[in-house]
Amino acid sequence: MKQKRKTLKQRMNKHHVVAAFCSAPTPPPRMRTRNSRRRWPSPSHGACAAPLLPERHGQRERGGTCASGRRKRRKRGRREASCSGAAPARHHTRVSFLVSAGGKEQKRCPMAVRGKVAAFNLPPLPTVGEIIKLFRLQAQKQLSQNFLLDLRLTDKIVRQAGKLKNAHVCEVGPGPGGITRSILNADVEQLLLVEKDPRFIPGLQMLSEAAPGKVRIVHGDILTFKMEKAFPKHLKKNWEDEPPNIHIIGNLPFSVSTPLIIKWLENVSKKNGPFIYGRTQMTLTFQKEVAERLTANTGGKQRSRLSIMSQHLCTVENRFVIPGQAFVPKPEVDVAVVHFTPLVQPKIQQPFELVEKVVRSAFQFRRKHCFRGIETLFPESERLKKTEELMMAADVDPTLRPFQLSMSHFRNLCNTYRKMCEEDPSLFAYNYREELKQKKRQHLPKNTSQTEQTEEEN
Repeated sequence: MKQKRKTLKQRMNKHHVVAAFCSAPTPPPRMRTRNSRRRWPSPSHGACAAPLLPERHGQRERGGTCASGRRKRRKRGRREASCSGAAPARHHTRVSFLVSAGGKEQKRCPMAVRGKVAAFNLPPLPTVGEIIKLFRLQAQKQLSQNFLLDLRLTDKIVRQAGKLKNAHVCEVGPGPGGITRSILNADVEQLLLVEKDPRFIPGLQMLSEAAPGKVRIVHGDILTFKMEKAFPKHLKKNWEDEPPNIHIIGNLPFSVSTPLIIKWLENVSKKNGPFIYGRTQMTLTFQKEVAERLTANTGGKQRSRLSIMSQHLCTVENRFVIPGQAFVPKPEVDVAVVHFTPLVQPKIQQPFELVEKVVRSAFQFRRKHCFRGIETLFPESERLKKTEELMMAADVDPTLRPFQLSMSHFRNLCNTYRKMCEEDPSLFAYNYREELKQKKRQHLPKNTSQTEQTEEEN
């Protein structure tokens, strides 16, 4: 017992808690035998409601040392611990006081809270699994929905966003509200929830009522939702300054993740949408394969159009991987958490549409030489001549594969292609796929007329 009391004092001193002992001083401890047991209060009724050390000193316990006696003592201990109200006179309850910043003292039990006292905690609520059963929620396969019920993993996802105290956060696709609870426990100033599926709205309203004034729910599609008016205007910062206290967090459905990140990368390039407030940070989940594409280096097997478009505009970090078995229902792939921080200066100083066109053309024939994809930037009549001129001016080896091209190669290709478009304005409007469609349409009438003639002859 002396050793136990010493560790409690050390723990209380560590967290700046001034301990005081009420009633009579604690008597010397009773000698423990091999068959004696110490009964602790039941945690279900609160650590402060029951005595901390409910042992009788100076009195031999009844019941003997056999198994039946031990069962009687345990039953009597549970009966005593479950009684509400003041502790008996023979118990010595330890009471501590928490000294606040204003000098006021508040009672606190040292066993009730470990570590620092949180500034905001949600009241007791049904678990995420209970909410799913209560509202009969089922993940829809056509919407690529997968629920994350482990609150330890949701806390870990939220920690990747950084310090969220007094921050303004937008959560995309909250679903049953697992990540939502972790965000609220981080003591945010305001939380905006954008949910497309109306089945999840009642469960999110329960969280909104538990945190009054902190949650705002929007029933709509994030692809069409106007983020320019999502946050207060006083949070705006210059692009060259530190990122604003605004974060975007979300466990994205697989069917929405790629088009949504392309849309937001375009917003980063044009500094509009959620980035009208500055270099807003994003913490999002993707399929592991998509996350590897976002962070792939030059020469990597996963190097793709997504790698160039994201890395020339943002600092992209693959933080950690969540196994698929942690989700309900279990997806066939693992999930990765990726953090985005927009760069002050993009690595390619050209419009977003021009960069995307060049990069998309280069990766059109991924396993062939890069000049085969670059050819699709020009009409068929002058394809060979223009392609050779572009590759020589950009100083790019035409025999390299697209995934072997570095960011400087793409920068030179975009800059040279921009000059060629200024000389010939119709060049940028050219679309290789539309030219293929027109060729197919021209051949279709001939084929149909031939089939009609053969039918008439027959």
